[in-house]
Amino acid sequence: MQSTLFFIPAELAGFPIFGVGWLLVAWILLSLAIVAYAARQQGWNRDTLSYIPYLAIVGLVIVFLLPNLVTAGPDGKPGIPVRGFGVMMMLATIAGVGLAAYRAWQVGIDPEVIYSLAFCMFIAGIVGARAFYIVQKLIEGKLEIPLTDSGMIDLKATLVMLASVTQGGLVVYGSVIAGVPAGIWYLRRRGLPILPIADIIAPSMALGQAIGRIGCFLNGCCYGGVCLTASYAMTFPPESGPYLDQSASGWRSGVWLMQDNGTGAVRVGYVAPGSDAERQGMKAGAAVKRIDGVIVNSSADAQKLLAAGSTHEIETTGGTLIRWTVSQPPARSVPVHPTQLYAAIDAGLLALLLWAYFPYRRRDGEVFALLVTLHPISRFVLEAIRDDEDRLFGPGLTISQLLSLAILALACVLWWYVERQPRLASE
Repeated sequence: MQSTLFFIPAELAGFPIFGVGWLLVAWILLSLAIVAYAARQQGWNRDTLSYIPYLAIVGLVIVFLLPNLVTAGPDGKPGIPVRGFGVMMMLATIAGVGLAAYRAWQVGIDPEVIYSLAFCMFIAGIVGARAFYIVQKLIEGKLEIPLTDSGMIDLKATLVMLASVTQGGLVVYGSVIAGVPAGIWYLRRRGLPILPIADIIAPSMALGQAIGRIGCFLNGCCYGGVCLTASYAMTFPPESGPYLDQSASGWRSGVWLMQDNGTGAVRVGYVAPGSDAERQGMKAGAAVKRIDGVIVNSSADAQKLLAAGSTHEIETTGGTLIRWTVSQPPARSVPVHPTQLYAAIDAGLLALLLWAYFPYRRRDGEVFALLVTLHPISRFVLEAIRDDEDRLFGPGLTISQLLSLAILALACVLWWYVERQPRLASE
């Protein structure tokens, strides 16, 4: 995990970088260059002018939102942290757009179409991904909208919360829900064929997710459940999501308790190496009878007891009594499934499959239909071992699993529609 890579200072040569500063000047120059290039390529038409609103939105972000993200760095000087998640998101965008532009060039479509489409889908996708995350956390009760002293919504603090995307807090399905309709709108507005271009960008969408999931790994989000049997399970540092969630279940004691699926007994599943509990003789596998004098019948109750206070006493069913006082919490989390890397590998393989299938498609739309068929299936399965979303719906399903089922249903409709399209001329 490497959440923060480095800090960008708030000032350069005594002049601010964010707000009305160096970054705005650079963006204005870049925007003028983009518009001038578009005008040179296609003239001063509606398509050229369509760039201006998107460029202006970025300018507004630089002026009004970025200054509110400034925080104190490790050396105490103000700046904006550059997160590993944000860097990987940027690389995912560059790689995805580059791959789609190359495929468009191969089939005789102006890559400029892909650049414009990507910009439109990127803006909508980021807004959708962030909005979905916030709505999801509000439903789960893990996030609250900032309020003023008078009880009204604090608009400034809310906008800052919405804009804090470089440190995580984006949901892939949210970007799809917002980005795909935005892309369809853009293509229809320009009178471009939707299905052929959807096939072109499908591998890029999978590639972007593969790279983006590495950003999730660096950020420590989208983590899996506890895994004590696999050598590839990973631990995370104290500031990570897994560690913080496990702390609420007593992990700061250095002991992780689990319920035996076969007997129902509460057992010590894992003991932090070098912890006070280990030094007092605590070992994994021991069946727990009492904690701090209280008989335990479930792992949830036992974990609550360990989460309270810093001095503990565990009595095993064999009569062994172990007491310890926590002088220092564990340095790492309990090992968990690195589901971020599972998802990255899955999306990378899907990108390769879609790229290889493109020349063999029989009808326009098949590549994109394959994407929206296979990805929801793997996402549904991965959700079963993820541990960062509450299971609030139906038979213990997460909101992402419900959406996976909905997208699969839409994929069936899409296949029905695609199969009624004329075969490609090469066939």
